[in-house]
Formats: sequence, structure tokens, C-alpha cells
Amino acid sequence: MSEQSAFNQKVVAEQAYSETSGLLDQLNLPPGAIRFIRGNKKAIQIAAAVVILLIVVGSLYKSYRTKRFENAASGLAMALETEGDVRTKNLQQVTDDFSGTPSALWATVELGHQAMKGSLYTEAIKYYSQVLEKVSNSNPMYSLVTYGLAQANEAAKNYEAAEATYSGLKDTEGYKDLGYKGMARVLEAQGKNDKALAVYEEYLGTFLGEAPDEENKKTIIEKITRLRVK
Repeated sequence: MSEQSAFNQKVVAEQAYSETSGLLDQLNLPPGAIRFIRGNKKAIQIAAAVVILLIVVGSLYKSYRTKRFENAASGLAMALETEGDVRTKNLQQVTDDFSGTPSALWATVELGHQAMKGSLYTEAIKYYSQVLEKVSNSNPMYSLVTYGLAQANEAAKNYEAAEATYSGLKDTEGYKDLGYKGMARVLEAQGKNDKALAVYEEYLGTFLGEAPDEENKKTIIEKITRLRVK
């Protein structure tokens, strides 16, 4: 009986080998490739297992990341529905729990706005600077936060920093007016009237070839006239 069992096991093994060999032959692989596969069968199995594992892990991570982004967005939306100190606390919770997500960045921007409302200009500068360190200048958020930083520096009377930041906005689409006006304003605040006048005149020169806001143009001309007689 044992001989029959041993014989059966041998026959099964031979059949399995024959089937595998036949499959490789049917794939029309070069003889060298077939020999390589047969000689490295275990290594190939391990490599295949690793690839499958990476696919599974990647899929799970993608699912986790999507869920995390959704939770972050939900947390931000709920935080924005609150007010005062509760709003600040909830926004900070979003930045702590969901660091690295777009919602966490927006929560940091909102913390900057909250600090500005409370006249906490140093804190506002900190929050806006944190965001600018994490986004590129091609990000739509960049110009908005740069303007917030300029305002915070101006309010904190960090005039040189505010001047430099406003100057960077002059050539930014959609922020040209804010850049020129802000820069001239902080120069005046420092008593640098000649430089402020030069900025207003440069600003007025940008109106050439376009249809400017006549009321805005009139205001700039009045400022130029006032500074010239000082």
C-alpha cells in the first residue's frame, strides 16, 4: 500500500512538472528564457508576490488618503461654521489632525484671518508665512496669502517687510492695484514721500493703453498732486 502511495506522489509530481513545462513551451518563449524561468522559479515567485503586495498596499493607501482628504474637508467646513475662540480652536484642530492636506492649508489661512481680526498681527504673520512655505507661486492661494502677509506686516508696522511684499504683488495679475497702493502707502507711513510719489507715478503709467477705473485714476492723480506740493 505504501509503495502504491509513493508511486502516486511520484506520478503527481511528474505530471505537475510536465504541465508546467508544457505551458512554458506553449508560450513560445526562447529556450534561454525557459531555462531562466525554470532555474529561478523561487525568485520569480517571490518577485511576483512583492509586486502583488505593492499593488495591494498602494490601493489601500489611496483609499486611506481619499478618506483622509474627505475628513479634512468635512472638519474645515464644520470649523468655518463656528465663531470666535471656538472657530480658532476648531481650525487649529484641522491643521493638527490633517497636516499636509489642502484643507489644513486653508485652515491655516483662516487662522491668519482670525488673528488679523483680533489685532494679533504677529500671529497672523506666522500663519501666512507657514502657508507660503508650503505652496508654489503658481498656486492660486499664493497671491491671496501674500496679500494677507503684506497687510499683517503693515498693521504690525513692519514697513520694510510690507513694502517688499506689496512690491511683489505689483506684477501679479489681479493684485496690481493692491500692490501699488499698498507699497505707496507704507512708504508714506515711513515719511518716504519722494519714493511714494515715484510709485504712484509708475502706477499711473500702467493705465496707458487700457481702460482704467476713472474714479481710481482720479484718486491716484490727487495723491500725486498732494505729494508734489509737500
